[in-house]
Amino acid sequence: MTINRYKHSWPTRLFHAALALSIITQLATSQFMVTPKAGRPENVFFEIHEYSGLTALVLATLFFLNIAFRNRGTEAGLLFPWFSGARLRALGADISQFLKSAAKFRLPPYHSESPIASAVHGLGLLLMALMASTGALWWAGGKFGVPGSQITDVAMEVHEIFSNLVWVYLIGHAAMALIHHYTDQMSLKEMWSLKKHRG
Repeated sequence: MTINRYKHSWPTRLFHAALALSIITQLATSQFMVTPKAGRPENVFFEIHEYSGLTALVLATLFFLNIAFRNRGTEAGLLFPWFSGARLRALGADISQFLKSAAKFRLPPYHSESPIASAVHGLGLLLMALMASTGALWWAGGKFGVPGSQITDVAMEVHEIFSNLVWVYLIGHAAMALIHHYTDQMSLKEMWSLKKHRG
């Protein structure tokens, strides 16, 4: 008999952990890095920021491929419900239920594949992919001799505009996970254990 100890597959948990660590590295180094300008070289934190960003782009791409081909875990339609009327109606109903619970200072019942939780996870993945791809585009422009072009300038503007949103997402995401964990609605091991399952 097949035994699945974890709701999420091992590749999903692995890519989630690796992407989370690369994003935390990005946020930490952004507080100390020196961006190169005329007459001012970059520092080591900027270099770490660059290469952890390129790593994040690879990991985000692998995460998307994993979502497309996995046979266990949250469906892609739940993560990205924006092109389905039925999915959007379910999301609207779930948001309404969440607001009613919040008005009473209560958490709604936890369900790992609720429309709102799934959509927020999908938006988070899209946000991380956006940050990694705009950073990589700016890096490629400097690396291959086209710094200051309109495309790289726009990429950096987008990167900077959304950078604070990454902080908001990371803090909110971690806070909700801890709340659900310590209210016994779920275990952090569901996503943070890297043990392989049988089957």
